[in-house]
Amino acid sequence: MVFQSILYKDPENGVEYREEQPDFFVDLNLDQVIRTITDSKKDYNLDSIFYNPLKRISDVTYRQNVFRDLQNENVIQYIKVFSDKMEKMHRYLSGIENLYLYQKERWLLDAAEIYCEAVQTLFSNLRIENPGSDGINGLLEYIETYINSTKFTDLKEETSVLRSKLDAVKFTMIIKTGKIVVKEYNGEEDYSAEIKEAFSKFSETESVIKKIRIPQFSGMNHVEAAVLQLVAKLYPETFQSLLDYYQKNSDFIDSTIERFQKDIQFYLAYIDHMAAFRDLGLHFSIPEMSQKSKNIFCHDGFDIGLAYKLSKEKKTVVTNDFALYDNERIIVVSGPNHGGKTTFARMFGQIHYLGSLGLPVPGTGSLLFLFDSIFTHFERSENLDNERGKLEDDLARIKYIIDKSTQNSIIIINEMLSSTTLKDAVNIGKKIVSYILNIGCLCLYVTFLDELASINGTISMVSTIVPENPEERTYRIVKQPADGLAYAMALARKYGVTHDDILRRIVS
Repeated sequence: MVFQSILYKDPENGVEYREEQPDFFVDLNLDQVIRTITDSKKDYNLDSIFYNPLKRISDVTYRQNVFRDLQNENVIQYIKVFSDKMEKMHRYLSGIENLYLYQKERWLLDAAEIYCEAVQTLFSNLRIENPGSDGINGLLEYIETYINSTKFTDLKEETSVLRSKLDAVKFTMIIKTGKIVVKEYNGEEDYSAEIKEAFSKFSETESVIKKIRIPQFSGMNHVEAAVLQLVAKLYPETFQSLLDYYQKNSDFIDSTIERFQKDIQFYLAYIDHMAAFRDLGLHFSIPEMSQKSKNIFCHDGFDIGLAYKLSKEKKTVVTNDFALYDNERIIVVSGPNHGGKTTFARMFGQIHYLGSLGLPVPGTGSLLFLFDSIFTHFERSENLDNERGKLEDDLARIKYIIDKSTQNSIIIINEMLSSTTLKDAVNIGKKIVSYILNIGCLCLYVTFLDELASINGTISMVSTIVPENPEERTYRIVKQPADGLAYAMALARKYGVTHDDILRRIVS
């Protein structure tokens, strides 16, 4: 198969494409995460790539293997150098139609020269690194065929020959009051050295002259353009060749190489973002992905959005694990408020979503499920414009999610049913869990209802506190039976109001 894309193994076979961010992005803070990742590469419009999770394991593996190649510092450096050269080429071509005659033709020539050198150097450098991914190897095969094609060899040869002709252009310019004369160069003395010497005393010295930044302009003014017209008359054949070159090669860029230059920024942007966590001792790893087994786990995971914020504040990031095995389908998370439960829910969703993009994910190791859809139900403040009450709105939203979900979906619920009585909340919560278990999809359910964690098919995880100081949170979410009394007992011990404490006082 001929290489087409560094992002997709077969871009023409079942690849979904959307321009808008998914509905769950805001709940999982993925909108902020993606904005941060792509911020340094706004010119490439990478957001839409992050909006489209992959649906086939083969496509995920394709990207993962490219990331493995990019762990080689030489490979990533060669690609960055290529990217820089291509950006320079585009700067030459930007607005070229607005330039003067001969100026725009020369800029195209310079751009083509940069392009030829960039493509050939990338091929030579990457080949010696023996990459292992289908993506990079497919690119190399494509470039090898391309640089040996008549189209490329002719472009390179014509560029080199014309550049040599232009380098050989010499002329004499005589400047008089209100007049410029251009004539052939006949060995006249070059006064450049004399002028430089005459003005050397005005040059910057060690101490006296303050540095002034003088703006550099790459444009040409009308006087210079007129001089160039006169020079062209002295070398009509050379400048006609320049015009002919422009007409022939104005679209010299190969579309597949152009697409590679854009798409590789997806990888580079994410690699740059991962580097921000290195000093915090946080790890990313390439997950194993499955569409068959619902067994999942992640070690040392973290909320990538929160961790980035904390890294800027030089604060510690707490990592957490999760796992589901065999017939387990739902993680029920309970525990005291402000203990990291919502962050844990976001982490669960973020890690699965980033894994579906073929990206390394937070954590030292993970096995993840490649979902068909993610649905989120996060607590929302009551909308006064909504004629439905909060409970009715909660139920309408969860019904939509249950109706749309399949056995391959992921559902993340965060603190619903807070607007009804405890008894009703338990009954409704149990029915929701039962519906989700019947669907067979994976779910993480953050709740204050301990009873939901005792249903078959669920596991209980609890946000923990410092035993000596119940008001202090550890932000660790651990697998243990849900027991709201544990938090109450910790508070009772702190304030000396346990059963034993009270009896002791009575006796004394």
